[in-house]
Amino acid sequence: MSIQFFLEESTGVAIPWCSTDGLGPDDVDILACLLIDDGGGPFVETIPWLDEGLNRLRAVRREDEVSTEWARDAWATHISKGGVKIYSLYDEDFSITISLDDFERALRGWKDFLLSL
Repeated sequence: MSIQFFLEESTGVAIPWCSTDGLGPDDVDILACLLIDDGGGPFVETIPWLDEGLNRLRAVRREDEVSTEWARDAWATHISKGGVKIYSLYDEDFSITISLDDFERALRGWKDFLLSL
């Protein structure tokens, strides 16, 4: 899976952004939508949320949990050994499924990118 992290200029303000090839219906970048779902706060405040997602992923890998849910304001995930379903909280059919490895790489990369700013 290809993932790029960058700053997007909007009205003179640079905001963290990403682009992936995790496209779903209507070619919407669903993985990017999940990552940039900041809950309305500053991006730096998403770090604990990303850590929680990584902790839940580890619990499934260690088989402490069979599956788990992890969500923000508009996007959510269902994490299981078979992969990670990323979906809209407004329409669960609007989704993609990616591997545990790709999901972990995306979360770690996004967290590292945000911490570097």
